[in-house]
Amino acid sequence: MTFIRRILTPIKIIKTHKILTAIVFIILTVAIYFLYPKPPKAIAIQTVKSADFVQSISVSGKIDSLESVNLTFQTSETLSYVGVKEGDLVKKWQLIASLDQDQLQASLRQAEQDFIAGKAASQQYYDDHTNATESDAEKVERTTIDATQNKAYDQIVKVRHDIANSSLYSPIEGIVTKMGAKTAGQNITAATVFSIANPNKLGFLMDVNEADVSKVREDQPVSISLDAYADSPLKLSVSKIDFLTHVTTTGGNAYTVQADIPSNPDLRYRIGMEGNATIITATEKNVLSVSISSITDNNYVYVKNSKSLYEKKKIRLGIQNDTDSVVKEGLSAGEQVVLDPTQIPQNLIVKTPAK
Repeated sequence: MTFIRRILTPIKIIKTHKILTAIVFIILTVAIYFLYPKPPKAIAIQTVKSADFVQSISVSGKIDSLESVNLTFQTSETLSYVGVKEGDLVKKWQLIASLDQDQLQASLRQAEQDFIAGKAASQQYYDDHTNATESDAEKVERTTIDATQNKAYDQIVKVRHDIANSSLYSPIEGIVTKMGAKTAGQNITAATVFSIANPNKLGFLMDVNEADVSKVREDQPVSISLDAYADSPLKLSVSKIDFLTHVTTTGGNAYTVQADIPSNPDLRYRIGMEGNATIITATEKNVLSVSISSITDNNYVYVKNSKSLYEKKKIRLGIQNDTDSVVKEGLSAGEQVVLDPTQIPQNLIVKTPAK
């Protein structure tokens, strides 16, 4: 009976003091969590292997035409003819649009009449003043007559030029991408633009920042993933690197790098398509490499030895990419390198004897 009483007594206390019991339980749980020895945190390592190494630059860009023209009339007039619309394929020297010839011809006739009248007035003046000394007033008269004649002549030249350029012809084969005026009867100005782009001469244009452009060379491979065709990457090569820098939208300096698109079947690729590109700037065969995160103090890494301790080793680095670096000297294949040296407990680091 006494034994049973001893067992039931704590149970009665727990039932009677539920809140106190809960508090004690929480305190014990926290104490055990903080005081109980924890297993050491695993240290991430990388086994050094020999493999091919690729150095690359990742950039964004978009498709643009490498052969395009913006056509404009050189005078303000009314359109009498429009022969194409946006999206049409045009041949080289095909007529795009023409101005009203009636008004231009009327302007030419008026200029010619003004010139004839000015010439007659000039001839009459010189006939009336043969071997005569001009007064100041007569000099002014002669100057005015000559100026009127010259102005009329200049107007003839201008109108003839306007007539010769009153029709727009496409100097290239391509697609009409913009029509500043779409129907006859519209008044146009020198700011009215008709644009044509050759769909078979396209390129992917990339902004490479100033810090990376020295690595880029013509003929380097470029892999492009267009947003419109993410599953069908384009395999191109660098065809041109701009000599002049420009300021990007973020305020940095960059150079435009161009990769020509050799063909455009079924007009698959279109101006303005955006995407991401990888430019392969260097490759090395069968070399050792380590993660950049493993490198500390510029050219050191920690290597795990046979006693599960970590030794600091000096290495000589080669080319790098965004994540890894080639190791020229200091490591051998099969060695285990710590990926994050800050994870190593101080008691596991082999102390290097002072020199």
